[in-house]
Formats: sequence, structure tokens, C-alpha cells
Amino acid sequence: MDDKRYSCAHVVPIEQEPRHHLVIDNEFVRAFAVEIAPHDRTLCHRHPHDYLLYVVGDGDIVSAARDEEPKTLSYRDGECELSPAGLIHVVENLRDTPFRNVVVELLPGARSLRRGDDPKVITGKASIAQLFNDEQAAVSMIAMDIGSEVEVHGRVVVASPYEHEVVLENFRGDKVKLSEFNNMAWLWSSLQATLRNIGDRPAKAVLFQIGHIDDQGVAVLKGRDPLRSLRAHADESE
Repeated sequence: MDDKRYSCAHVVPIEQEPRHHLVIDNEFVRAFAVEIAPHDRTLCHRHPHDYLLYVVGDGDIVSAARDEEPKTLSYRDGECELSPAGLIHVVENLRDTPFRNVVVELLPGARSLRRGDDPKVITGKASIAQLFNDEQAAVSMIAMDIGSEVEVHGRVVVASPYEHEVVLENFRGDKVKLSEFNNMAWLWSSLQATLRNIGDRPAKAVLFQIGHIDDQGVAVLKGRDPLRSLRAHADESE
């Protein structure tokens, strides 16, 4: 392989890598919608924090880490993994279709969080598949029939990377519509929220639950309005 194509002589922060679109940025997580065009490659960039990776659609890539031999990797739709901080690399898309994924970084503040309850079906037909689970975070795929509703709790990033029409509504009635690849919401409050399929076809959404599952991870945070629990880069719907 041509080393010049994968040079890491100059390294950019991940938020300055143009194919990594920063959607959520707070003291606990940063969430990126990543899209690499067919046969395109990223700039050499650094992953400064542990991060969750969720792959949207099948993909074949080259991951060329600094000071290592480039590796060819194949992903299947829905693959999820937790990668440690420190990776510096170039990624090249080998396919004729875009390589899409969601990256959720776990910032130092995430260590103080206690994870919310697991999602459960409220109305209609829906399935919940946990794809990843460890002491730091969990990732679940939620598949919903038309009109179905699922109960979710906070300390969670909600994404609709398959561009299905879903709505996230918190306990106060605030709603955020998620229907584009780069639409994501951060639900802070541990109180119940509702994820609803409002489209005319089955829908999928991905939940990234952040925090520990034991009482040692309970956060003690002051100065927050518990009602303002819904954070998103998406259009609000009435």
C-alpha cells in the first residue's frame, strides 16, 4: 500500500476531520455522524477518548494507524464495538457505497453517571436487541412497527441512522423528531421518555446508554433544570 496515501505526518483533532460531523457535545459525550464517500479517505485524525462505534450498513475499509501497517477491515450492518482512547489513523472506504457509522465518545464526565433503566416496549410491536454491554455503556437496536412506542430512560444518546421517522418525547411533552442520518438526541434526565415510530413503515433506532449500572456511579450535579432534559441537533416537531 502507498504510505503517502495514509500519511499521519499531520494529525487533526477528530472534530476538525470533515467527514466526522459533530452532532452532540456536552460534558459527558460527544457524538459524531461519520460518512466517508465511496473510495474516499479521511484526514489523519486522533481519537482522544474511549468511543463507541456503531456501523450503519455493510462496509469494507482500510484503517491505517500511525506507525502500524494498514489493515483491511470488513463490517456488517449493526456491528458495535468500544475502542480505547489514543488511536491515530486514516480510514479509507473501499466500497462503491458510502461508509457510515456513529461514533459516541465517552468523556471524563461520563464516569460519574449511573445508567438509566433498560428500554421496554409500551405499545405495539417492537423488539429490543442489546448489541453491546460493559461497565461503561450499552448499545441497543430498537426495531419498531408502525405506531409502536418504547420507554427509554436518560443518560442516553438516541440516533436514527437509517433515516426512519421516529420521535423522542420527554416527560414534559417536549418532542424531537429524528429522521436524518445526522439527527441525534441526548436525553439527560433519568425520568421516562417515549420513543415513537411516526412513519408509514417499520423503523429502527439506536440507543447508546451511558454510565455505570451500580450505585457507585450516581452523579451529583448541581445547577441543572431537571425539566430541560432533551438535547438534540434535530428539528422540533409540534
